[in-house]
Amino acid sequence: MSKTKILVVYPDPDSLDKVIEKANFQHAKNGPFEAVLMLGDNIIPTPPSIKPEVPTYFCGEIEGEGSLVDVAENFICVKKSWAKVKLQSGITLGFLNKAGTDEIPSEVDILVSYYWAFGVAKTQQLTLVGNRKVDEVVAAARPRYHFAVGTEQGRFYEHPVFAWDKTRSSRFISLGQEGSGIKWFYAFAIDNSDDDISKTGPNPFEFKRSREESVGPDEDKQANHAGPLEKLTSINSLEERPTKRMKVVAPSECYFCLSNPKLEAHMIIAIGSHSYVTIAKGPLPRPTKSRDFSGHAIIIPIDHGPTLPSPLKDSLAFKEINQFKTALAKAFLSTSHATVFYEISRSENVHFHVQMVPVPLDNAQGVFENALADRTKVNNERFERNLQLKFIKFDEEDENYWSLLDSGNYLKFSLYQKDKVVHYIAQLSGTLSLDLQFPRRVLAFHLRSPKRIYWEKCRQTVAQETTDCEKFKKFFKSYDFSQ
Repeated sequence: MSKTKILVVYPDPDSLDKVIEKANFQHAKNGPFEAVLMLGDNIIPTPPSIKPEVPTYFCGEIEGEGSLVDVAENFICVKKSWAKVKLQSGITLGFLNKAGTDEIPSEVDILVSYYWAFGVAKTQQLTLVGNRKVDEVVAAARPRYHFAVGTEQGRFYEHPVFAWDKTRSSRFISLGQEGSGIKWFYAFAIDNSDDDISKTGPNPFEFKRSREESVGPDEDKQANHAGPLEKLTSINSLEERPTKRMKVVAPSECYFCLSNPKLEAHMIIAIGSHSYVTIAKGPLPRPTKSRDFSGHAIIIPIDHGPTLPSPLKDSLAFKEINQFKTALAKAFLSTSHATVFYEISRSENVHFHVQMVPVPLDNAQGVFENALADRTKVNNERFERNLQLKFIKFDEEDENYWSLLDSGNYLKFSLYQKDKVVHYIAQLSGTLSLDLQFPRRVLAFHLRSPKRIYWEKCRQTVAQETTDCEKFKKFFKSYDFSQ
């Protein structure tokens, strides 16, 4: 079953034409989208100068019959306090304006409101952006996606996925306003099939058990004493017992989520539709004569999850991450560098990500394969408690390559050099522990920098990180497709 693509934006009404232009560009590049949904309540219902290429819906006040008024071609004002729209694909949209409604709505796939639901806002101690009337609509409509802004400026927040029942889940996403520097657009794909609820968290609209009931004392104690690296990359220390659930790290607490209020925004290089790029904390490489910054980067999907959704060939995040990989590889090739990307995919992760380190272009493959073989041998022969690793070389034409990636459990290196890309993948299975520092060990060996294996020993000050990021952005600007 093909999925329907939807683009959601929160425009600055003074820059409406620019937003429409960007939406048209995304439609041509990453679409086709069946609809564009505009959030907020201050869009003036007058024909825009630029024609939207996709039916574009927004809430507003206008004269006319019915709940929907065509202001211009593909520019549709939803004027009732509550309106339901069914797209050609069968996907249903619900629009709740700022005033709210006393109607009891039927179910919709996608809900748009101005305020957050109070139940969600309360979990973030942001009750001023919530409204209890929205809770009533949400509980009745049971949306699979709910979008809101809460305030004029808005804010980006993505609530952990929760379930309505065994076949229906829900996501809440709040966006910032375009031009505010906050994430202001969100693209996704949806169909009418049952949702996967295997990785859902608590439903904020249901009665919550007490803390003592929902989290066992052993789990709580272990979570409080987990080190910062464990919190960031692994929840291995939280042993999964038959009677207890593994502690869930919410997006608001995840170091890689844009919704985390403690997000270190000074490290962000570029933000795409489904992923973003940052410099690495504690970079492995040092600046060189041909580049005046470290070059160590991380590509992070915006959606919070331990792995990318499979099949990867259909994943918009996977496709955009590959776009960033290609762009970064081209950029560093201009300074005579090959690039090595590495990623760990497994259910124990908190938030999947891909790291990139530039290496000298000259004989890059030979030097890398030697480093990988050497460190693999040390891992497998000297450390009996480590998970044994066996790497297989692939190109992307091999169907086994895609099957292994779709398994969701692998350690992967990708070497980009000129027009050639080679992948080295080890499947992760068994009960032994994976050495999370293994990729850095390989690249530290490659770069002859044994003292830079541990990121904690390579820390930079905030000022150094800011300077490093600004230099990286300047270097990458002409290759950055997300601008």
